[in-house]
Amino acid sequence: MVWSLIFAVLIVVVVILRFLRRGGERCPECSAARDPESPLCRECGWIYEVPGEEDSDYGDPEDY
Repeated sequence: MVWSLIFAVLIVVVVILRFLRRGGERCPECSAARDPESPLCRECGWIYEVPGEEDSDYGDPEDY
């Protein structure tokens, strides 16, 4: 009984420490720390979505 309780507490502590260490925004592809000045990940080239900006590369569908 005591060993299972200690094991459960240990698992909870490890999970909490893992998520507290991350800090800041990371790349969803390779988990590298994001450079706020760059729209691309420096490690893998992932393109970050910028909130509030629309994707205007393709124009409006009504224009075709």
